[in-house]
This record gives sequence, structure tokens and C-alpha cells, in this order.
Amino acid sequence: MLRSIAELAAYGIFAVLLTAASLAPQAGSAASSATTATSSTPSTATAPQPAVAIAGRGALLFATKGCTGCHTHASFPNARMQVGPDLTAVADRAGTRVTGLDARAYIRQSLREPGAYRVAGYSALMPDLGLTDEQIDSLTAFLLSSSR
Repeated sequence: MLRSIAELAAYGIFAVLLTAASLAPQAGSAASSATTATSSTPSTATAPQPAVAIAGRGALLFATKGCTGCHTHASFPNARMQVGPDLTAVADRAGTRVTGLDARAYIRQSLREPGAYRVAGYSALMPDLGLTDEQIDSLTAFLLSSSR
């Protein structure tokens, strides 16, 4: 019982972090461009985000968008339902699934158009989650970085 409460708390923290990340000012927005042009200190708001941060947001999205409801993944050991394939090492297989697509392109296409590809042995259709380009980038980074 205590373990279940701790797991729920962890997922709650993921949701809070994801919400906070989505509310942060984006580069180029009015809030982030409020620095004066005469300032000699470079702004970090326009600096590219590290891949680790993007992949971290992808892990949060994986948990909060319900991916663990259908897919297992080593980063989420308590996900038990498997109507879709295990995505732990998807980076290792994705580049071989469709001729002409590398792993990144295959994963992005699968997220953008969930019905585009079918994995043998799975009859369930992945729902369209209505992901933004930024969310697709984050989920792709997470899935490519997590081949454990």
C-alpha cells in the first residue's frame, strides 16, 4: 500500500514538473525577449536546450500522456499493460522498420501519424494524442536516449 502511494506521488511530481515546463516562457516570446538590446550580457533564453532536458520532458510526457497505459518501458517499471510494443529499446529497432527512414524519422512519423505503421503481433491502434511539434521532439529524444 505504501509503495502504491509512493508511486502515485512520483507520477504526481512528473505531472507538476511537466506543467511547470509547459508554462515557462519560450525563446522568442514577449517575456523572454524583454531583455534590453543594450545589455552586454548574453541572454540564455535563446540558447538551445540540452538534449538531456528535452529527453527529460519526453519522459514526463510519456508518463502524463498515457503512453504507459499501452506500452512498457524500462524507465517506468510499474507499467504492466502492454497492448503496444515495449518501447525500451525502440531506438535500436526503429531505423530498420521502414526503408529510407532512420530511427528518428520513424519515431517522429509514428507519433505524428499513429496509424502509419503497424507492428506485427499487436492489433490495437495507437490513438492520436494531438501532440505538438515540441512534444513530438521531446518524446522522440526520450525514446532515442533510453535504450536500456
